[in-house]
Amino acid sequence: MTKNKLNEIKATLGFLKNGRTATEQMSNETCLEVYGISRATALANIDAGIAKYERELERAEHPLEVIDKKVYEIAAKHLIAVEERGGLETRHSDSEDFIEVSVWGLEAALKEAYEAGRNAK
Repeated sequence: MTKNKLNEIKATLGFLKNGRTATEQMSNETCLEVYGISRATALANIDAGIAKYERELERAEHPLEVIDKKVYEIAAKHLIAVEERGGLETRHSDSEDFIEVSVWGLEAALKEAYEAGRNAK
């Protein structure tokens, strides 16, 4: 992500937080007049926007930490770990350089990774 995009996310988040503070100080009638919706609805919409941009900021500042953790969880759930099958010293062979995975295990891991990616947006 570019530095400009990161700054844009931070600026939008600041704008939304300032807007929330201003909206909290408004009466319901003023909110209806300014936004065309009730104060409670305006605050809920602003909170949703804040949450969205906070997630974007987290992903922008730590892009791999979030996805790496999820990918490792998925792999551990669906694939045999090297630790479980043993290393060269345990097996006394390097014939198992490629871990065999069932087609349905790979399919389940891919589907779960795909859904995790969709939900991360």
